[in-house]
Amino acid sequence: MDQNAGPTTSTSARSATTTQSPTTTAPATTTAPTTTTTAPTTTAGTRYGSGGLVADLESWANRELPLFITASHIDISDIESISRFRSNAGHDYTDSFETCCSMKHYFRPKDYYGVRFAQSIYSPVDGVVLYLDEGGTTRSNDWKVDFERETGESPPDDYRDMKMYIRPDDAPNLWIRLHHLSPVEEILKVVPVGSGQELMRGIARTADPGFRVSAGDLVGHGLGEISVERHLDGNGVPSPCNAGALRAKWGKMPGCAAKRRFHSIFEFMTEEVFEQYRAVADVTRDDFVISVEDRAADPLACDGEDFVIRDVDAYVTLQGNPDTASSTPEPATATPEASLPSADSLAAGRAVLAAHEGSSSSVLAPFEAVSDFALVVASDAGPLQLSVDDGNGARSIYDRPEGSGRGIATYETAPLGTGSITVLVEADDSVAWRILAVVLP
Repeated sequence: MDQNAGPTTSTSARSATTTQSPTTTAPATTTAPTTTTTAPTTTAGTRYGSGGLVADLESWANRELPLFITASHIDISDIESISRFRSNAGHDYTDSFETCCSMKHYFRPKDYYGVRFAQSIYSPVDGVVLYLDEGGTTRSNDWKVDFERETGESPPDDYRDMKMYIRPDDAPNLWIRLHHLSPVEEILKVVPVGSGQELMRGIARTADPGFRVSAGDLVGHGLGEISVERHLDGNGVPSPCNAGALRAKWGKMPGCAAKRRFHSIFEFMTEEVFEQYRAVADVTRDDFVISVEDRAADPLACDGEDFVIRDVDAYVTLQGNPDTASSTPEPATATPEASLPSADSLAAGRAVLAAHEGSSSSVLAPFEAVSDFALVVASDAGPLQLSVDDGNGARSIYDRPEGSGRGIATYETAPLGTGSITVLVEADDSVAWRILAVVLP
């Protein structure tokens, strides 16, 4: 199978009829693909397996890789904050060796909801797009629920929320996975959309010949969420088995059995690309990564795929208000005490078991839950701690620390169990909060 051939995209800085090796300077201008050519069948004689990566993955497992990320996948001047590798941003997203942390990066633009579907996303590498995946996981519609709840609007009719997998030419044993983007039409015409089930079973096959991209080429619009996923054995098919709970449930499936190691993009980024980050803020590469040792010394707690406490010290702020950094961002206002989200907004159409608002510490009136429910919390500052007692002792479910600044923040817990439920609130007198218990569908 010719897995390296396919239409090529172009930028003003490149010829549209040649395939170039990665440069060390990130493109200054990116444009939509307009021309196509045929790319080389192999990269320096490399033989590829049925899943699209190099055939002999085990011999590549410990090979030192070059700095192959030679363009930024998003305009950094648009970005307010970036999540840290191994943080508690979003949900558990881990490889075969770690669990209960986020081993990818979320990129939050300054106007998150305003540009949610229009933010340009570029290929960070010279390589080939070989897979597209639409939906297929328990969290597939989280983005849509969040957008509709926060804006009261629906996503554009032509937006298709997908994951895109690019095999870099200089690192053919791994995938660059771009999350939550709508690919450009040129790619959709060449790369068929697969399913998460086929990926988990290891039977998905690459597009033939795939879509060739150069670093800096426009590949879609959406969020800048990105991960680097290195395969150590198996057939190289990308896998949706990216959480401890999924590995516990589906551990014998090919997608979970194959060994993978995840990396931060900052590990493989050229100095020229990282200069774009330093042009916005005084940062180092280490600022964006929590080390294995530091995470082990301060482990997170998970309930299934969800963090028990989410988005605390999870983001590096490049510009703007650090209080708004979140994987499901919330708008901030200048007068937060007067503008906590309404109960209707927090409920988002779901049945309400209990609703409370106030300031300072309180023990809320008990309520009966006969099916799974969630607590939705809005507050204007910290410290704020919530605990739930279902008759088996109180357990902490949320912590907004003191010093996190003022500004509206909202949080929704993972599904909580049934029983006679008491919620305990610990907060300073100056902290305003609203808490709803909602029935989950």
